[in-house]
Amino acid sequence: MKHTILIILLTTSVFCYADSVQQGCVKTRGRMINGKHVPGQGLPGSIVSIKDRTAIGVKNSNGTFSFPVTDNHFRVDSVKKKDYVLLDADATSKIYTHTADTLFFVMETPEQILQDKLATERRLRRSLQAKLQAREEDLDSLIALQKISQKEYQQSLQKLYAEQSENDKLISNMAERYSTLDYDQMDEFYRQVSYYIEQCEFVKADSLLKTRGNIHVQLEAAKQQGQAIQQDEEKLQRAKVVHQHDIDELAKRCYSYFENFKMQYQNDSAAYYLEQRVQLDPTNTQWLEDLADFLRDYLAQYDKALEYYQTALEIRKQVLGESHPDVALSYNNIGLVYNDLGEYNQALEHNQQALAIRKQVFGESHPDVATSYNNIGLVYGDLGEYNQALEYIQQSLAILKQVYGESHPNVATSYSNIGFIYEHLGEYNQALEHNQQALAIRKQVFGESHPAVAISYNNIGLTYEHLGKYNQALVHHQQALAIKKQVFGEVHPAVATSYNNIGAIYDYQGDHALALEYYQQALTIRKQVFGEVHPDVAGSYNNIGVVCYFQEDYVRALEYFQQALSIHKLVFGEFHPTVATSCNNLGTIYDLHGDYILALEHYQQALAIRKQIFGESHPDVALSYNNIGYIYSAQGDYSLALEYYQKALAIYKQAFGDTHPMVALSYHNIGYVYNALSDYALALDYYQQALDIRKQALGQEHPDTKVTQENIETIIQKMNETK
Repeated sequence: MKHTILIILLTTSVFCYADSVQQGCVKTRGRMINGKHVPGQGLPGSIVSIKDRTAIGVKNSNGTFSFPVTDNHFRVDSVKKKDYVLLDADATSKIYTHTADTLFFVMETPEQILQDKLATERRLRRSLQAKLQAREEDLDSLIALQKISQKEYQQSLQKLYAEQSENDKLISNMAERYSTLDYDQMDEFYRQVSYYIEQCEFVKADSLLKTRGNIHVQLEAAKQQGQAIQQDEEKLQRAKVVHQHDIDELAKRCYSYFENFKMQYQNDSAAYYLEQRVQLDPTNTQWLEDLADFLRDYLAQYDKALEYYQTALEIRKQVLGESHPDVALSYNNIGLVYNDLGEYNQALEHNQQALAIRKQVFGESHPDVATSYNNIGLVYGDLGEYNQALEYIQQSLAILKQVYGESHPNVATSYSNIGFIYEHLGEYNQALEHNQQALAIRKQVFGESHPAVAISYNNIGLTYEHLGKYNQALVHHQQALAIKKQVFGEVHPAVATSYNNIGAIYDYQGDHALALEYYQQALTIRKQVFGEVHPDVAGSYNNIGVVCYFQEDYVRALEYFQQALSIHKLVFGEFHPTVATSCNNLGTIYDLHGDYILALEHYQQALAIRKQIFGESHPDVALSYNNIGYIYSAQGDYSLALEYYQKALAIYKQAFGDTHPMVALSYHNIGYVYNALSDYALALDYYQQALDIRKQALGQEHPDTKVTQENIETIIQKMNETK
């Protein structure tokens, strides 16, 4: 009897062991080359670490390995091989269930990943640009043949360019997917479909997909079959098997249809197929997220996206518990939508929930933790809390550098984001340093002609502009414009931004006619792409108003500033930096009309907004102090004027140093007050300091330099007459 029991126990033990062994494989990704499948290669020498188990060394030449599973669930802590990284970073953050299927871990060298991504991106960019040009030519033909009205033509172009504005994100997403796609884990049919889409051969992809039958009929059949399953309990188990097979098949085809339509900018049709896939299985959180991502990024349907993200979150919390990476991802995505909606406190709360989970699961040094730090920092930036924003984004940068090293696009993005925050803090030398670090990385990774490189040129140009180095600013904006026109063509929001920024430089240099030409080019593109009610359109109205002001056409300047203020309030509400800018500019026009009460009212509105958002020591606050001082000076209240001018001077010197044109402006204005008070010695001293700076920064022939020189000559003449 004892022998029999021992035999049974041993036999049972053997069977349990056999049933609970998980097979795995570490390999490179399978590829399609010239339409032929080339399998990936095994990676012997890899180390697979399973939580609470001894690390497994992969010895087989084909990369296969196995390990026992005691409780049917396990987590993989890491998969490592020298010089290789996992294509799916999430592979080491999942809870796995034991399966008879082989568990694949796909790895490549960072160099190969980047090479594949850039090659895919180049191909996609060329294809999409060609399709855009073809659609433009079709519209041009229709209008030339008078088959559509001018209004229809403009509406069609507007829609086309609005779609094109999402081109970069689309290219990046598709390049990411197809540069990491493992063709080994597909059957031949979907290998060919994916290959055709990757090669931009959409007609072939569509034809191949249609060989599987009418998807609309089959989708409807699947839904009816699902209802039948619920109604007929006796047939449930058999029906479920058949149904799940159909769901998987239809879901694959839905996603392929989605990709095919997305690549052709048919976003409504693309969203339809993602929605159909979700209806096939409303509990699949990945499908819910895919749909929500697309609705948010491409259709701006934020409320619907939020609904799908929240559904995914509730399912994940119920299935996985509160402290799981996928739950953190849901919190992160919900935070992004709230940020899009301008509900920043809700955005901050959800991003902090994501961060707490990620730190608990991954520890401090993980890219997902860096992502949460970055997103929290950007929310604080939108709230105007720039020191808090800087602290979080710097934490993100430290992690990314530790994980990726210095020369990685994500590290460049962090440098750029830090530069953006320093720009808002008025710390322009720090902003310049970080933007130049971002540029160096992007040029090393992407080469010279890439939109990310153009962004860095643009940001550096803006910083030089704030530093008063206008020639250097102009060079960088022109470099950005050349890249954007090469990549996007003539009519694109990014091109409009460069036109606008170049116009601003000419404005600062006193060439207002040339500035107006660039501003109007920007406005034409923006209205064509966005319509009338958009912040970029308001920005163009504002800048054209500035030119009208410099050209002494004050009636038109007032009209443009009022249009800008109306749009800004409609878009942002009453309390926003751009609203302050519009209030400031309107104050300037009322001042020129001699309506000091209205001018002072608008300047004080601008000051109140700026102090609350930026604090006391920001150049925009100094600008408001300067303008209020000017009104008091015009009213003859020189003591108050002097008080405000000195406040402005202190801030400008702290922000820019001693040799900046805005510091010279403060010296000049203080000199004017002392002149009005007949204190000629002090007036001469301040005018002379203003002149020295303006000669150095603006040159001898600049109008501001000449005005200061004339004032000094007048003071000297008065002093001589007094003697």
